[in-house]
Amino acid sequence: MIGVGVLTLPRETAEAAGESAWLAAIGGALLAMLAMAVIVKLSNRYAGQTIVEYTARILCPAKHPLVGRIVGFPLFVAYFAFWAISTALVARTFGEVVITTVLTKTPLEVIISTMLITAFIFVMYDEEVLARVNEILLPIIVIPVLVIALSSLQSARLDNILPLFTGNWTSMLKAIVLTAGSYLGFEVMTMFLAYTEQGKKRMSSSMIGIAIPGFIYVLIVISGISVFGVDEMRLLAWPTLELIKTTEVPGLILERLESAFLGVWVASVFTSVGNMYYATAVVVRETFKLRSHRWVAVILLPAFYWLSLMPPNMQKLLEYKKWGGYAGIFLAFIVPIVLLILSYIRGVGQKTKRGRKAGKS
Repeated sequence: MIGVGVLTLPRETAEAAGESAWLAAIGGALLAMLAMAVIVKLSNRYAGQTIVEYTARILCPAKHPLVGRIVGFPLFVAYFAFWAISTALVARTFGEVVITTVLTKTPLEVIISTMLITAFIFVMYDEEVLARVNEILLPIIVIPVLVIALSSLQSARLDNILPLFTGNWTSMLKAIVLTAGSYLGFEVMTMFLAYTEQGKKRMSSSMIGIAIPGFIYVLIVISGISVFGVDEMRLLAWPTLELIKTTEVPGLILERLESAFLGVWVASVFTSVGNMYYATAVVVRETFKLRSHRWVAVILLPAFYWLSLMPPNMQKLLEYKKWGGYAGIFLAFIVPIVLLILSYIRGVGQKTKRGRKAGKS
């Protein structure tokens, strides 16, 4: 969940909610928790099944399981397209930031290719390996980002976040929905939860998983607005990066803190690209009941590279990301709720103690 969006989050929330942006960030996190709870509930009803499998089961007549796959095919295509485009746009955004801030003489294509090839190697393994890599990178990403966000408060002017609430509920609700798009990424659990064990820890772990980036995002939004103010925040392309440039480490241990942040940020972008790349390949495997996702991943690699170079400039890139966020809100928030309601109405579902085993592919 913590990926390229962390660099633009303060500006996007400030544009939507002004001084109350941090309240919108909290509301977005709560909304993401609600959506994640629905996904966990669905997975509990259909243990060991991905969203492709239980969608087909929910939509099909009892004696004709193939009908469910045919009816649900447009939805599977939508998830495939969303994850594929998101993977490409994240890789492109990563390349734009790197060539702008660090490797100014390196071609954009080289940066994008390096990230995609690294993610490709990651995706060639099974689900258990992916889970372990994510687990290893979690403290490496979260702890430094949290320290940097807290350090940036030394230049803060808390009067910049006032007034706390202007009383415009319509604008606030709109800002909460838009901010919820910044938490996208959790929807890949519609694929991964099939490989986890049943139990109460599923729900509590999922809520903690949303709460960690939620706390970091709220902290970054508060820091950004209190340091720059809303009016200046709306003019910054990468406000989080600019925020870090204003931060000084006591004793001048690091004179350019943004270099350390970008090092950590590379790891977070890698997890975003890798997990969405994997979800894209697996949704194809599950839809067509293939034995392995590896050849799908091979075919997707040049497609991702081509898609990442489609936006002609930064303005178009941000515009595509905005529309992608709208599509993600529909697929991550609305579709699971509809599927859960249909599941209860039709009275279908199963409960077992363990999920399916991770494959060897």
